[in-house]
Amino acid sequence: MQYPQAQILVFCKAPQAGKVKTRLAKNIGETAAKIVHEHLARHCLHQMLDFAVAPVELWCAPDTDHEFFSYCHTELGIPLKQQVGNDLGQRMQHAINETLRNHAPVVLIGTDCPALTADYLQSACSAASQNKTVIVPAEDGGYVLLGMNKLQPELFVDMPWGTSQVYAKTMARVTGEVETLMPLWDIDYITDLRRLHATADIPLDEQFQTYLKTLTLS
Repeated sequence: MQYPQAQILVFCKAPQAGKVKTRLAKNIGETAAKIVHEHLARHCLHQMLDFAVAPVELWCAPDTDHEFFSYCHTELGIPLKQQVGNDLGQRMQHAINETLRNHAPVVLIGTDCPALTADYLQSACSAASQNKTVIVPAEDGGYVLLGMNKLQPELFVDMPWGTSQVYAKTMARVTGEVETLMPLWDIDYITDLRRLHATADIPLDEQFQTYLKTLTLS
């Protein structure tokens, strides 16, 4: 473990049809989108454990009761925490604030960026350990990683979550020294799923690869 004092917070919704990957579901259907979401989450968590950059917690929504979360806890040994708040900003702020009581720095990610590598996690932990706010922009205008060792509440209030303005507005509000890493892409649309299917250097497990082949991605 390279940064045992840090904590990686993985935000994840319970895999329920109609409630996850809704933009992707418009092309492949709600059930298929739910399955893709679960595969992405499983891939992300296995990668975080394999990278061994810092301890990992899974922050669950709407609660920790879903069988997928139970699997993550019992089979992977990942601690579960429940997200708290009325919107994404409140939930992120709560998770970071609670974690910073006992761990620093904190790095928060979602589960839908399979291009995230160990090098990114190492760089994020290193930068945040030096009192920097670190961010990995998403190619669509959001961000896929946020790291810090001191809470900045203004980054989580009245933010247009899910839009192409999130990264720019975050950068306009952030205070202190900031380190921005190279942008990555995440999985929101059918074009992203096609890209994932065609990308050879992302180590998807055989089950996920096989499932992608069953989908009509053209």
